[in-house]
This record gives sequence, C-alpha cells and structure tokens, in this order.
Amino acid sequence: MKILRLLPLVFLIFSCTHNSNQKTNCVNVDAEILSTLVNDHFGGVGFNVFDHMHNASRWHYEQIFAKRWRELNPSFARVPDACSWDFGKIDEVSWFLDVMKETNTEIYMTTFSNTCLKKGINENEYVKKEVDNLEYLKKVKGFNNITYYCMANELSHGEWASMVKDLDFFKKIHKMFHDELQSRNLGIELLASDASPFEYWHTIEWAANNMDSITGIYGGHHYINDRDLFDNSFYKYFHDKIKWGTDLAKSKNKRFIMGEFGAKQNSNIIDSVMHDANMYNHTPLEKYMCIQVSEAILALINAGSYACGYWTFSDFPFPANGRRTNKWGLYHWEIDNYTTKPAYYCLGLLTKFFRGPSEAYEVALSDSLIRASAVKNKENGSVSVAVINRNDHPAKISLNLGSLTVDKPFRKYLYDPENVPFNYFGDLQDPCCKISLKKNGISDIIPPHSLAVYTTSYDDDPPAGVSNLKIERIREEGRNRALLTWDPNTENDLCYYRIYRSIKPTVEIIPQNEIGTTIANSFKDISVHNLPEYHYRVIAVDQSGNASN
Repeated sequence: MKILRLLPLVFLIFSCTHNSNQKTNCVNVDAEILSTLVNDHFGGVGFNVFDHMHNASRWHYEQIFAKRWRELNPSFARVPDACSWDFGKIDEVSWFLDVMKETNTEIYMTTFSNTCLKKGINENEYVKKEVDNLEYLKKVKGFNNITYYCMANELSHGEWASMVKDLDFFKKIHKMFHDELQSRNLGIELLASDASPFEYWHTIEWAANNMDSITGIYGGHHYINDRDLFDNSFYKYFHDKIKWGTDLAKSKNKRFIMGEFGAKQNSNIIDSVMHDANMYNHTPLEKYMCIQVSEAILALINAGSYACGYWTFSDFPFPANGRRTNKWGLYHWEIDNYTTKPAYYCLGLLTKFFRGPSEAYEVALSDSLIRASAVKNKENGSVSVAVINRNDHPAKISLNLGSLTVDKPFRKYLYDPENVPFNYFGDLQDPCCKISLKKNGISDIIPPHSLAVYTTSYDDDPPAGVSNLKIERIREEGRNRALLTWDPNTENDLCYYRIYRSIKPTVEIIPQNEIGTTIANSFKDISVHNLPEYHYRVIAVDQSGNASN
C-alpha cells in the first residue's frame, strides 16, 4: 500500500512561464479585503449527515466517521431524522451525533419524509410526538447544539414535494410546531420552506409573506444541474440567486440557510435501482467538481448566507434501500474500504477554516475569474481567506488585508486538481508553506482551477507524545492480531492518533508505514502476517495538524 501525503511545511513552488512571444503566461491579480461586511454573523460551512450513520460499527465511528469529522471540524450540519423514531430508537441511533457535540457543530434537523403525518387525522398527535423527540434529544441526550428544525425535507409529505401545492397545510402544521416548541422553551427555531430547486423558491417568499411571525429562519436547496462544470458565469448566477434569498430574509430581520446543495445530478436506473450520485462521480472530472462546489460556497458566503450544508458527508451503504443508492459523499462506503474522494481535500479546507461564528468581508478583485472570501472568527480572532483561480493560467495574486490585522504568518493550504493530495486514511493535507506579511499583504501564485486557503487558525505547539503504549498478541478467527493500547491524550485540541508499523525496530514516521487512524486510545491491527516481529509507533495529532514528536 503506497500512501501519498504532503509533509509539513514543504514549499511548493509555482512559477509564471513565458511563451514564444515573450508574453508572461500568468495572470496578475490585485485583491483587497475591504472593511465592508457581507455577513456580520456567518455560521459556517458544513455537511448533511444522513441517519444511516447510526448503522455503522463502533470501529467505523472511531476510525472513519468521527476521526474525519473531527479533522474537517465543521461548525454546521443538517441532520434528517425519521418520523417513526421513538425514545428507544433515539437511544439506538443518536450516538453518531456525539462527535458533533464535541466539535460544537450547530445542528439543523429536519424530518426527511412526513409519511407518518395523516392530514386531518393525527396532526396534533404527530406534532407532539416529534417535539417530544426533539426535547428528548436536547434535554435528555444533551444535544444542546440543535438550534433549527423543519417539519419536512423539501416540502415532502406523501409523495415528494407535495406541499408545494398545499402551502396552507404547510403553514398549519408549521404553526402547530411553533406553538409546541414555544410552550416547552426548547430554543429551537423553525425554518421555512426548505424548498428545492430554485424553481420552488417562490415558496420561501410565500412563507415570508404569510408565516413570518412563526418562522425563525429561511432556507432552501439547489443542485447545480443548470450549469456546466467550467461555466465561468456560474459564480455570479449562483451568488445572485442566494442574494435574493438572503435579502428576503434580511427584510424580515432573519437569516438564510442553504441547507442542501451539490453538483450536477445523475440518477441512472440500473437493474431497477436508482444510482443517485453527482454527474462526475468516478469520472476523470471528479477532481474538478469540488472546485465548482467551492465556488458555490464562496458565493454563498459573499451573498450573506448564514450557513450551508453540502450533500453529503459520506456515501450511503449499498443499497440504501432496495431501490436506491446515494453516492454523494466525501468518502466511499462499502467499496475501497471507505477511501476518500477528491472533494474531501477541497471542501474539507473550507469546513475546517471557515467556521462560525465569523464575520465575512467583501474582497475587491481586479480579475473576473478569481473568486475570494475572507472571514474573521469571532471566538479566536483568526483570519482565513479562500481564493479560487478560474483562469486557465496560474494567477499571481497580491492580497492586501486592508483593516484586518494578524499576529502570525499565514499557513497556506492548496487543493490542485492536477495533484490531489490523497491519503488512504483520509488525513487532510498539510500546509504547503507559511507566508509572512509584507506591507500588510501577501503575494502568492495559485495554479489554474485550484483552491488556495490562507489561515491564521492554527498553533505551532505539537501535542504531547503518546505514553504507555502496550501491544498484545491475540488470535481471532484463526488469524493473528495485534491489539495496541495507550494512555489517552487529554489535551483539549487533540484530534486523533496515527498508527505506524514496520518490521524494523526503528519505525519511521513516513506515509508508507501508516496503517490506521483512530480517535480511541486503542487499535487492533488485523492486517498482520505471520512474520516473527512487528514494531509500532503511535502519534497524536492536534486540530492544527501538528503531530507529536
């Protein structure tokens, strides 16, 4: 197994070349962060996390889901529930929300399909039961990070989006939810209307005009089915659509959430099974897909959206049910042993460093094919800037920070589709360099169709080394195993552990020797062979990506 991962602070050098006519093959770009706020309270970039997660094993939670969630560290998540749940079922399924509590991730919940609701029959009973569940999740299970709820995903009731044609019914049930939530003082606000796609967003305007007093926040969904992957008009088009929603919400002194969005859909039916995935899944263009999605995220931020949730964090198991798959995630499920996709190393940079609560600032640009967003975190004062170069040539950017101040060099992270930083275990790429300020700005070169993130959201202090590592030889199912245990690292910014193995007594900390990652303080090596001796090292990794010595 060969594992490729960028090493810490390796300088990647890009240059501007000259063609035969001696013209510089590089775009010069001036950028300045203005003092104008495009969003005075940005909640963050995040994901939809579907309820299939609860069927995963504890091994999957510790080594895949929770490890990767901690590392990408989203501050926002949209989590559908099921209308058939009761307290017993919640006890069975809600454990995958634990890591979201650890990362202080704000949760927007929605009932995925309201098939349990019978119009004119069980309305009061249904609303009470659903609010019972929300109260149980929040007050008993301790998920105080649940702040928003919508009664139906994309206005679903019975058949998909049926309440688009029955908005009075939507309002009626919405009002019943509002009154019940208010009576219990749960601190959960209702969202309307959760409609998808843009063609159904008139329902958001209807909600603003007809049920604003019982609505806490507005939101909708859209998939990029109407624009090609390299359509340079997409950014402005998407920005203007979102700006319409944010302006509508602002007119009511409310915020706007883009609860669900993604790339162009491709729903092929093969052997009576719908293979629901983005158009570029498992194609050569997949590595470029996430650049367009990142454009959408920067457009959302710059248009004033409160938060956004990419569909989805992970693929669904196969099959999700007997008739449908869902392969939109940042990593595979049953194939390739949960390996990550290119989007993990692109969108992960935005979820990790564009956390809420933040202020988002306008960025003035001299080139129409450069996209940029700048945020200042309200809690730690860190500054993060994302720049996408949509030119066919490298861009030499000169970025002036304006009135913003920083107290350390920027770490630069790069996602270049032509050099995807794949890691078998989903370790996010290391920064490629540090860039110090000169005259209140930085200068850099960004490859074509790439994303660069510059951030001061880090520290340089590595976590303490792992102590009391013990290795026990065990045998299971007729095979040798090695069970590793160690004392847990109790530092607040611990992210996860990396496990390395070698047949040599000195275990080098190199990608080729990495055999796993986990958030637990134990690891079972099931891949040992009948060799006489293995040697192991365990390394702690913190939220800044620093590894213990």
